[in-house]
Amino acid sequence: MVKALGPEVARELIDAAARSAPGRVVTDRATRESGVYASAANFGAFTKSVIALGRRTSATELIDAAKRFGNADVQKAVQLSKFDSAGVLVPIQQSGEVIEFLRPDAALLKLGVRTQAFRGELHMGTQTGTSVFKWVGEGETVPRSAPKYGKIVLKAHKGMVLTDISNDLLRTPGVGDASVGEDIRATAADGLDDAGFNGDGTGAAPKGLFVQLDPAHSFASTGTTAAAYLADIDKAVELPLTAHVRMGAAAWVIHPTRATALMQLQESGLFLFRGEMLDKGTIRGFPFVMTTRVPVSRITFSCDWRQFLYGIDEDLILSEHDTRAEHDETTIRAIVKGDFRLRQPKAFSSITY
Repeated sequence: MVKALGPEVARELIDAAARSAPGRVVTDRATRESGVYASAANFGAFTKSVIALGRRTSATELIDAAKRFGNADVQKAVQLSKFDSAGVLVPIQQSGEVIEFLRPDAALLKLGVRTQAFRGELHMGTQTGTSVFKWVGEGETVPRSAPKYGKIVLKAHKGMVLTDISNDLLRTPGVGDASVGEDIRATAADGLDDAGFNGDGTGAAPKGLFVQLDPAHSFASTGTTAAAYLADIDKAVELPLTAHVRMGAAAWVIHPTRATALMQLQESGLFLFRGEMLDKGTIRGFPFVMTTRVPVSRITFSCDWRQFLYGIDEDLILSEHDTRAEHDETTIRAIVKGDFRLRQPKAFSSITY
């Protein structure tokens, strides 16, 4: 501590301590009576204690040194728990490690959805009907037919994160800007993942997967017996295939609790899904992704997750705003814009329990 004050200041402190009369205390109660800073004598005695302590930093050794060199008032005043006493001179260590907040992993990108960059609004044409082929006999007429078209529209929905961060934290090595930025990025990614599955389209929120599902491809389970589970899972795979959707990046998405229920299913003492799920990471031959972002009451399948459009209007933009200087804090703002659309709604199916 003395070295940090500089040689000249240290010499003056030591001289003042040597000249000070033992037992002297201040009478001005504007400063804490008997405090280390109450008089040159008190502070000088404390300085000698620190010098005697040398390089040792134990709180117990510091107090013992103060008892040997300080007068009764100083001995009473040296309390490490009080900021206006010796506590102000005891450095607080800040670990470079931050215990992360527990978040679900982003599941949509793991499933292989198709990312689509756009600005403001994007229209994509889609064919909703086909021409009709018919065999005709001699003299018969062919009814007119034509393909029908519609469009899919991606619109930029804006999501934000706004947080006040202590500048002490930002200045800490190993934490600082990088860790704060990563935390906000993870928060925004989690929000996008949640909206991609569960967004209901109300207010400024986008519509997610479960709102856009084809009603004919979302059905209630027939039960929780082994036979019911098998029949429902077979139906979930069959629906997209019989709708003539081409097989691509096929996979299931399932809540961990529902996955556990599948692994516990037995028939005649044999587990139906456990071996396949644990050894191969598949259900009925197709990989699965577990996430708490989907309801525990659903098992969802797609024969091609590339039919899910994950539209990004703007990548995550981070900015700092020094608007809370009086609190020694910096306001961090994060903005992301995006939208979600099912390119082929019939590529998806979902069992509800």
